[in-house]
Amino acid sequence: MTGAIGAVVPRPLTDDFDTAADTDDVLGRIELHVVEDPGRRSQHLDESEILITGISTQVVPALELARAMPRLRWIHSLTAGTEDLLAQELLERRVLVTNGAGAYATAIAEYAFAAMVLLARRIPELLLASSRREWRDPHPLGGELAGRQVGIVGYGGIGRALARLCASAGMSVWGLRRRAAAREQRDSAERVLEAAALGELLEASDFVVVAASLNPSSRGLLGQAQFEAMRSGAFLVNVSRGALVDEAALAAALRSGRLAGAVVDVTAIEPLPVESELWDAPNCWVTSHMSGGTSESRRRAFELLLVNCIAYLGGDPDAMHNRVDLALELAVEGAAC
Repeated sequence: MTGAIGAVVPRPLTDDFDTAADTDDVLGRIELHVVEDPGRRSQHLDESEILITGISTQVVPALELARAMPRLRWIHSLTAGTEDLLAQELLERRVLVTNGAGAYATAIAEYAFAAMVLLARRIPELLLASSRREWRDPHPLGGELAGRQVGIVGYGGIGRALARLCASAGMSVWGLRRRAAAREQRDSAERVLEAAALGELLEASDFVVVAASLNPSSRGLLGQAQFEAMRSGAFLVNVSRGALVDEAALAAALRSGRLAGAVVDVTAIEPLPVESELWDAPNCWVTSHMSGGTSESRRRAFELLLVNCIAYLGGDPDAMHNRVDLALELAVEGAAC
């Protein structure tokens, strides 16, 4: 390699992003190398100090690449999720980690709001009838969002964006986050509860939207006990990570009628295996981890990478956006949301 700073990416950025948006040729200031297999030693892995991850087509976990990079100093995930980078070894190596948090908030919030409308008005049944050229009359009589309560588990950027949409529709909004929220952080929520109050939120909500990060203490956050605590006839929407929800317990709650319906954009194993109980659970609708995927969100995520590259190359890490606190994310106590 030459004297330029090297960066490794597990798949070409063009798989997900319009790199023509880099009008100032920021990426031209680094040597970008596609390395798909960390098991095959290469000079690029040995000498590069940047790892860019979060490409939808990559098959190698980012942590495997990080372990193969002895000079690694900075990892940037183009997605908001960094659960695959929550490793004590990266903390001990003092690797800086940043992510794409915020870039996808609007898209995911709009998806979650649309999912709530679909469930409340029983629209999927009508769409299925339409695909069979059936005119449903009388049609399923659904309900309105106005006057209903939504509980948002994980009141970060996505949660606050969703809260604004829900409040404008006349809904009562409660949020849940790992630490107490300052008044200005409540935004459109009437109440923002701490993680220990999950049961209270579940009992009070007509809709529960999961938007929390995945970390050691949030895995399996919603299971049988939590579904039993939810209001009978409530709906669930998961736009975060599949591992936050016990899928067998969710399927059982739907079959029993405890829950009236669910939309899940994320599953514990992706693609969702054909034998999964979710496929046959009543009024359960599965999409392929696409809630954040819009042209606008992809552009924001790419622009965020460029901004962080400029700060890193300029020797100003304090100016980098979305620095991930690995110590906090690795903590077991109080990190559920």
